[in-house]
Amino acid sequence: MKLDIDTPLDSYSLAAMARTEDILGFLVEDLNVVGSKDAFKNILYGVRLIVEGKNRRLSDFSEIINEDDDENIDQNDKSTDSFRINVFRENLIEDIISIIKQNGFKQVNRVKDSTHILIKIPEPTQNQLNEFAGETKRIERSAISRIARIKSDAIQRIKAALEREYIEPHVAVPAKAHLENIQKSAVFEIRLIGLKKRKSLLGRFFSYSDEEEKKLGKKLEKSPHNDLFANWKI
Repeated sequence: MKLDIDTPLDSYSLAAMARTEDILGFLVEDLNVVGSKDAFKNILYGVRLIVEGKNRRLSDFSEIINEDDDENIDQNDKSTDSFRINVFRENLIEDIISIIKQNGFKQVNRVKDSTHILIKIPEPTQNQLNEFAGETKRIERSAISRIARIKSDAIQRIKAALEREYIEPHVAVPAKAHLENIQKSAVFEIRLIGLKKRKSLLGRFFSYSDEEEKKLGKKLEKSPHNDLFANWKI
């Protein structure tokens, strides 16, 4: 994802800008997962059950099947609102179905004549949506912190280069100004992207937290980021 600012000419700012744009790209990828089908799949990795007196992970006895890669699954049986797992030990299937249901998945059924279990992704509750919005804010903060570290690292490199007389002050001063602009622009983009994700998640339940966020919302309406997460659904 490119920053909409003038391209700096010094190597310090160019390197920082490239790293910053990478972080913006990773941010969108991370936010795409929040509240998605993959996020619900991840819940299963934490599910535990007692087998032969030992506390074990569900993943020790099963695997999530990538339906797109499995040629044995009929195209008509594939679904965007469910996923399936393959259980390695048939004698555990009923226990596994029970434990999955206890973890919030109400529609869990064994596929006839197989060791597959089909799990329908539930509609998220209001509490879950709020948790997703909170996770979005956490990811925002993490990205902003990484941007700050990039700027700090670059400034330290400039300082060291000045002390060793590798560069002159007339190069260092504009380089620092470029770094300030890069950070400011990136933080603004991160907040726009995060706001769009939270609005997509919460839908009609979304409300602005303060006047500053409301102003950001008006800027979002005119931003290309307003097209992000437009097709969000579980």
